[in-house]
Amino acid sequence: MNNSSNFLTEGPVGKALFIVALPIIISNLLQSVLEVVDMYFIGKLGDVSIAGGTMSIMVLMVLTTVIFGIVTATAAFVSRAYGSEKYERIQVILLHSLYLALAFSAILAVIGMFFSENLLLLMGAYPEVAAEGSRFLTPMLMGLFVMVILITLTTVFQSTGDSRTPMYVMLGVNVVNIFLNPTLIQGLGAIPAFGIAGSAYASLISRAIGALLLIGVMYLLPSRKDNPIRFPKKFTFEPKLIIDIAVVAIPSAIQSGIRSVAFLSMTTIIAVYGTAAVAAYGICLRLDMMGLIIVMGLCTGVAVMVGQNLGAGKVERAVTAVKYAAGINAVFMIGVAALYLIFATEFLKFFGATGESLADGTMFMQIVPLSYFLVAIAMTMGFAMNGAGMTRPGMYSAIAGQLIVQVGLAAFFALSGYSIQYIWYAVVCGTVVMFCFDLFFYTRGGWKTKKLRIDSEEAPAAS
Repeated sequence: MNNSSNFLTEGPVGKALFIVALPIIISNLLQSVLEVVDMYFIGKLGDVSIAGGTMSIMVLMVLTTVIFGIVTATAAFVSRAYGSEKYERIQVILLHSLYLALAFSAILAVIGMFFSENLLLLMGAYPEVAAEGSRFLTPMLMGLFVMVILITLTTVFQSTGDSRTPMYVMLGVNVVNIFLNPTLIQGLGAIPAFGIAGSAYASLISRAIGALLLIGVMYLLPSRKDNPIRFPKKFTFEPKLIIDIAVVAIPSAIQSGIRSVAFLSMTTIIAVYGTAAVAAYGICLRLDMMGLIIVMGLCTGVAVMVGQNLGAGKVERAVTAVKYAAGINAVFMIGVAALYLIFATEFLKFFGATGESLADGTMFMQIVPLSYFLVAIAMTMGFAMNGAGMTRPGMYSAIAGQLIVQVGLAAFFALSGYSIQYIWYAVVCGTVVMFCFDLFFYTRGGWKTKKLRIDSEEAPAAS
């Protein structure tokens, strides 16, 4: 296989970024549809099921941070191997990433089997909510290995520049999930009604089909006969590679964990201002994530381009890709901010905000979107460094910006009796600090020379 035709390391940078990022953006949109469909059908079961499902998803966010760290490391190693034309190592990296991710998912399966209800009670759920939520959380944790395989395979495909195949698979997953959710929740003919557990079963079955589709593409399509994305013919175990992946994964996992902790902490702090404030915060975060879907896609694309071009020894091309993505993301988020500032009331009402929650949400939309362009640039730089395998800066940024500044300031303002608008100022302050940290580490340039040990005989990478 010849890498001279690799569009990510040759030809126009902007075009390459667009080609790899667009399917990822569509995949992100489809993933959002999956989540909306799940909550829509759970919502038909009543308030107890809604609360149980929501709290279960929060638990999943916290418990799966290690898996997302492994996925970040997998992307860095696979893209570097592909860019440096060490195709035979992609299979080995895939295998060892699955070793780590499946081992951790096995631990979570045990936790899910015995402690799901206890975890929900620990988070403050009422007994009836915890009992209902555990019917969703237990199968999700026990079947998490299915999602791990799908996410890992998707990451490997994207990291070699093929982001279209996972997009098509995600479309199929959506179709299956939309059919199975109401069928398994409410029952159909001889199929019994499983209630909230049916949503978990639908999620797992649809994603299992997605994983099987990707494996089928790997082995059954004649056009992919010589493609490097396969499982090794001979299963091996390289302790050094496990350690190298873990070294990159751990800071990324800590970063994800900090974000989850910061979200839970902010929700707890905002609860001091009442239920309406919590509702406003939840709606505004949903609007935040909607605005960031395209940014996330471009950031993932730039991470792939950085990894491959560093592997190919084309550092300046990697830098150019980051500049393209940062500029596009910043301009796009300025547009989103303007849209939210002008139509804040309409957006908030659409998601159910009324009265006090509408007032609190409108205040959020008048303050926080002003920092959106900084969020876009910081995310681009952070993903670029992650693509190079340099994940510690993101961890430092999250600790300083989200945990110390955002949560710390918010707690101070709440305990001191300040109005809720100061909580929104704390969010902006946290964003500014994260931007400064990411800018500092990015401009130092250490990511440009970051070494990853792709071959087992290479010297270990400097931490």
